[in-house]
Amino acid sequence: MTSRLLNSAVLYSLLASTLFLTACKSTPEPQQPAYVIPAAISHLPLDAANQGLDIVDIQLALGDRNLYLAANGNIKMISTAQCPLDISAHRGDFRQPESSYNAIAAALNDNFNSVEIDVMLLKDGTWVNHHDSQTGRATVHYTGERYKIERMNRKEFGQLKLRDKNTNALLNERPITAAESFKVFAAYRAPSQKLNVEIKSDANGQALVDLDNMLRKYIGLSGFYYSAADKDTLYKLRGINPYVYLGFVQGGHPTSVEKLRSDLRKGVKNDAYYLDNQDDLELAGRYGTKRYRSRYQDYTSTSALKKLQSKLGTNSGLHLDIRSYMQNPGVKSRAKGLGMKVYTYSINGTDFHQQQLLTLSRNTLPDGVIVDATPYKVCQRLFKASVPAKRYQPLSNIGRYIASLPQDADFDRFEEMLGYQQEGYYLSLNSGLKSIVKAKKVTTKNTTPTPLLEHGFPTITDEKLEHKTGETIILTLPENGTQ
Repeated sequence: MTSRLLNSAVLYSLLASTLFLTACKSTPEPQQPAYVIPAAISHLPLDAANQGLDIVDIQLALGDRNLYLAANGNIKMISTAQCPLDISAHRGDFRQPESSYNAIAAALNDNFNSVEIDVMLLKDGTWVNHHDSQTGRATVHYTGERYKIERMNRKEFGQLKLRDKNTNALLNERPITAAESFKVFAAYRAPSQKLNVEIKSDANGQALVDLDNMLRKYIGLSGFYYSAADKDTLYKLRGINPYVYLGFVQGGHPTSVEKLRSDLRKGVKNDAYYLDNQDDLELAGRYGTKRYRSRYQDYTSTSALKKLQSKLGTNSGLHLDIRSYMQNPGVKSRAKGLGMKVYTYSINGTDFHQQQLLTLSRNTLPDGVIVDATPYKVCQRLFKASVPAKRYQPLSNIGRYIASLPQDADFDRFEEMLGYQQEGYYLSLNSGLKSIVKAKKVTTKNTTPTPLLEHGFPTITDEKLEHKTGETIILTLPENGTQ
């Protein structure tokens, strides 16, 4: 009993000592106060920048144009309600490497309505995110050897490296599989955003079942749709998935293809990178041959659309080269009458695509566009979605510069445009570097008397007096050819 009491006393003593020491060390350390987003910009989207010099003034100046500065440095629209068009990111965000995580995540973060990716089959049945039939352009094997995608296995595909779009330098980053694409899309998407899965491989029914099952598992039935240039592939998919939208991609217009081939050949002559890939470019250029023109099929007539719909089902549509769309202006109304959608794309560049769209009225625009441009640029050019309301008077230099910018300012190049702030210039969406204020033509009266001829003799007029050569005053007569 005594020993128990002693043990208890010792335990109590140790416990008391521990508590005393703990109490001595428990003096609260000063904590940094949590950053509170300024109330004036708390209404902005979650990814809006909220720290930095004059950030409130900058955000309010941009907000006057339906814009805001995102934390990643991009300028984005606050609302896309003014833009009644499905804008799809071609192969993900055009500023990011193809077949990468960032291409998909950045496009979703930039508020595209949908993200288009290309999927192909490896020889072992693995679906991958890849556009070209062989490596060399967007992806490169570490050995430098060329591979056909359909002859690679999963391990070999994992040894590829992505290429930087701006410098063509190889990145320490690999392309991703289709399953990885679906996972990153699911992680970053908003409920209204969809994935456009364009199928490039001639796949059998089981491979397409596997693909559809992956999409249902990672994204859900309402989060994706298919497109393909092969009607039979889409027909198989209709049997697998009765509900999904199917978009048939009509081949590029022959004139567009010939223009592409011409551009590629010019690139071969002038660019070392293209010279290295001349074989691939010539392979692509074959689309512009007479054989392609003779095989080109147009599906814009009412009868062709009906046949397409009978094969693919009611939830389907036609994806057209913009040149084909412009040459068949009634295709949208014909498709709409059948409950079909029409999307446009271009193989001659996004500027050409948008220039053609600008010539159309609001009612004759396609249902959607697949572009290599930001939603802001498309919406601003087509719908003037970021017109200044002029309700806010900024206080900072940058804020006042933003307010001074004309309606056609290119906010995709905002950081670059700030470099011209002091000079009074800006970057235009349509025509490059421009002056903010047009110089007014100032006409000044000529106060110098004009020599008059009186009786055939010139009238002598005083000119500047030269008095540095001495005391003599030199009088200069105007030269009018009279001796």
